[in-house]
Amino acid sequence: MKKLLLAAALMIPFLVNAQAKQDPFNYRAEDRYLYYSDVVKVDTTFTILDMYKDAKLFVTKLALINTQVTTDDSDSGTVIADIEEPATYKTETGIGDEPMTLKYTLKMEMKKGRYRYTIDNIQISYTDDDKTQYHTLFDMDKEKGGGIIGIGKGKRVLKAMDALFLDKINLLISTMSKRSDDF
Repeated sequence: MKKLLLAAALMIPFLVNAQAKQDPFNYRAEDRYLYYSDVVKVDTTFTILDMYKDAKLFVTKLALINTQVTTDDSDSGTVIADIEEPATYKTETGIGDEPMTLKYTLKMEMKKGRYRYTIDNIQISYTDDDKTQYHTLFDMDKEKGGGIIGIGKGKRVLKAMDALFLDKINLLISTMSKRSDDF
């Protein structure tokens, strides 16, 4: 009995540590809705038109061929674009890259002194078991466990996608922090 209690007491730190681990990814989750979003404050001297011009410049800086702007309203300060872009993720050995395709919606809403960006409706296409099909971010998130050796394919795809979106968000924040008169 004493040995059982001692073994249980020694296991408690491991169990607490396992529960305290946070998700290594930066997207937010609300039930089945997974997305990237934040409200960013900017200089209060920026008008909605100034931020709208910055948002249009950001979409141009992305330089993606398959970008379809679905909402473009300078009066309300809203830009929404459906984007499809090629990307890559690391192979199991980490030496090479495998192709994948990302489809998502980028929404930017501007108000005096702040804007909100939202990246949602994320779908990821990659080859798995000799089939290429689109997977929603929710489905990928459910299957992000590790593989037998190293990190599983789903987790490697999510890591590459997460890094790509964080780079885009950093570019957006730096673009929106300066007044642009290019448009």
